[in-house]
Amino acid sequence: MRRTDIDGLRILICIGIILAHAFLIFAAEPRYHLKSAEVWPVASVAFEFFRVTTTPLFFTIAGWSSVVSLRRRSSGRYVLERVSRLLVPLIAGVLLFGSIIKYIELSHGRDVGFYGLRMVGDLHMSFSQFLPLSLTRTKLMTWSHLWFLVYLLPISLALLPLLIRLARSVPRTTVPAAFVVYLPALPLMALLVAIKGYWPFLPNLLADWNFFYYALLFAFGAGIAAWPGFETRLQSEARRLLVVGLLAFTGLILSGESQIGRLFVGLTAWSFIAAGLGLAARYKPTATPALNYLSEATMPVYIIHHAPLLLIGMAVLSLAIPVWLKVIVIWLATSAVSMAAYHWLIRPWPPIRFLMGMNVQAPRTIPAPQPQPNV
Repeated sequence: MRRTDIDGLRILICIGIILAHAFLIFAAEPRYHLKSAEVWPVASVAFEFFRVTTTPLFFTIAGWSSVVSLRRRSSGRYVLERVSRLLVPLIAGVLLFGSIIKYIELSHGRDVGFYGLRMVGDLHMSFSQFLPLSLTRTKLMTWSHLWFLVYLLPISLALLPLLIRLARSVPRTTVPAAFVVYLPALPLMALLVAIKGYWPFLPNLLADWNFFYYALLFAFGAGIAAWPGFETRLQSEARRLLVVGLLAFTGLILSGESQIGRLFVGLTAWSFIAAGLGLAARYKPTATPALNYLSEATMPVYIIHHAPLLLIGMAVLSLAIPVWLKVIVIWLATSAVSMAAYHWLIRPWPPIRFLMGMNVQAPRTIPAPQPQPNV
């Protein structure tokens, strides 16, 4: 049976990631495909908030989902499922959208790669000339925002023995003391300080120690799936965790890129993960066709949204409107284009569904709840 609270969180994360990328165009963070000449401090803070909260929650939910998946299938089928749901959409996303993203990047004198950010000269070629080159030269390829899939696949496979053990164990229903749900922040904080993680933001996998940070978040999610009592305690502590998260994020912003800042990153990330899981379970949405539709859309929308966002961002940057309005226009227009592409170009077509990491056949529609007659 699907967990509507988890579905709701996936939807909110997807919305937040699109908004984060809209903010990133105007934020101080330099390593991005398209940047405004004008830095908006509000965008810098907002992007930092979404970055420190959404991606960690995504990895945690992925760990939770993996244990749930292994309760229903063998380890061999789980591996095949991971390949079809992560590797296939990664390859499809890079081939279908990577060239567009890289062309926009180079057209604006920027080159973001495994080495970091380099400023380059103007790109004197059309997209039709660039396309065949980008598909045959690795230095012109980019996985861009699909780095999440790049990291998640090896993490899912490397932690398979742990996942199997948790999936085969009897769920632990004991509700822990309140302080226990705050403890996972400690290893996150210690790890980030030890590896000097989080900053700089360069998810190239090969030289990124943050891989272990995301693996730990994934493992925490797997552990939560095996301990329902822990989730029960999260519900009662959710509001306090939210307050801790807001205070920790304030400390993160004030500390900046430093070892103290990394301590606040770990505390912020875990507080919002725990608060999000607790609040979502406490105020669980009703299973409806709309929720099912939007939940199914999260993966394909995540994969396709970045190219439209950058194209829309290019057009909006030149408009004589306030920066805050530019962010809203980019966010809403990207969401509309991505959802339209999902609805008409992806959802009805089994081969395209497969390329986007979805089940080939659409799930059954959940009937809307009917009002009960008065007795």
